[in-house]
Amino acid sequence: MNFNSLEAIIPIDGRYRGRIGETSRYFSEYALIKERLRVEIEFLIKVIETCSEEIRFKLPHDWKDRLLRIVEDFKLEDAERIKELEKILGHDVKALMNYLRERLHQIGLEPLSSYIHLGLTSDDVNNLAYSLLLSRFRDEVLIPNLIEVIKTVSGKARENLETIMLGRTHGVPAVPTTFGRFLSNYAYRLARIAYELASFKFPGKLGGAIGDHSALKFTYPKVDWIEFSKGFVESLGLEYTPASTQILPHDKISEFLGKISILDAIISNLCRDLWLLSSLGLLVFGRRVGEAHSSTMPHKSNPLHLENAEGACDLASSIASFMARRLISSRLHRDLSDSIIKRFYGLPLTLTIIGFKSLMEAFKRMNVLKDKMRLEVESHPESLAEAYQVYLRAHGVEDAYELVQGALDKGWSEVLKEIKDRGLPDEIVKRLKEVEPTKYVGEAVRIGSMLLDEVEKILRKIGK
Repeated sequence: MNFNSLEAIIPIDGRYRGRIGETSRYFSEYALIKERLRVEIEFLIKVIETCSEEIRFKLPHDWKDRLLRIVEDFKLEDAERIKELEKILGHDVKALMNYLRERLHQIGLEPLSSYIHLGLTSDDVNNLAYSLLLSRFRDEVLIPNLIEVIKTVSGKARENLETIMLGRTHGVPAVPTTFGRFLSNYAYRLARIAYELASFKFPGKLGGAIGDHSALKFTYPKVDWIEFSKGFVESLGLEYTPASTQILPHDKISEFLGKISILDAIISNLCRDLWLLSSLGLLVFGRRVGEAHSSTMPHKSNPLHLENAEGACDLASSIASFMARRLISSRLHRDLSDSIIKRFYGLPLTLTIIGFKSLMEAFKRMNVLKDKMRLEVESHPESLAEAYQVYLRAHGVEDAYELVQGALDKGWSEVLKEIKDRGLPDEIVKRLKEVEPTKYVGEAVRIGSMLLDEVEKILRKIGK
């Protein structure tokens, strides 16, 4: 029966499939089966080269090329054959082994069939396959998309380094800053975690039934199986983990998922902040011609892409955080409770990409109302209260905080009057009288510029 996306159980394979279809190359069952096959064949080659010189003489000269072509030529119908075998066997990796045995007989490599999966346990194959898929997804999808997000946020920040904006703490007016300085914080935070993700080394292990290489050591006692395993794992571009049971401990993968959870939380917080500025009328997220943002109110122009990004990232963050915690737990040398969880790696990671793309769309539509931001700052002269009390205390007025606070209760116009009544030198009163809210931004522009310069340096490092 042909699959219709309208029948998908979850929206990732339905509503959002067109936006994130590329991720099926890393998180579909087909992708996992193919990667397992790659690991089995790479291991088979390594074992034959290390342990079975007499077998090699019985093989055609291009035996390695023939093996590697099995992976290159692997199609959906091959995966379907493995699924047919799994229905009979009730074991996915054993089904793969039987399929590979069939293929070896078909391509004239039957002497190798008894060496398939030699001395391995299922997780020796699975852990390597998952780490390879996650590594490729990170390099080919996650980081390139995240870099685009960072460049977009940075670009908007640099455009608005001098755009005056009222800072808010506890949701109420505090002191002036700039919109560019505000965005530069997020750009810097995202760049830092992007570098951590880009430089993260995915783990891998070999070890057999409980991690001690027992069967292989018994069969080939002269081989250093610890060095063999380390070399094999590292040849795949992974970091060797010696502390394994039947499974790879999930500490490192949990560390990666933890970083994803933090990344999503940062982006979600950015979305909420931009949403709040929109609700204050300082940002506008336009609608395209012909779009409807409400089924009943034609005038509505909602920050819907921002809200979509927030929801996607919140969900991704929660799922990734749960997975990171739960995967660390395993009973003694092995139980299967982690297996079903790992099959959902694609859920938080694909939601993350949906969040990225929605945020990018929101930024495309975002219009910064600079005049309104400036007017709001000008309409809050009390935002200078901090400047007044600090300046006065620095000039010997011990109760300056209380003086300014008490005068403010009567209205801003009373503050200077009460300061004058203290009989302070004219130059002090003059300095306070001359300061304007729109000029009271401290080092905002300089800090924002410094942060954005750091972002550029980090992105160059990632590029290398």
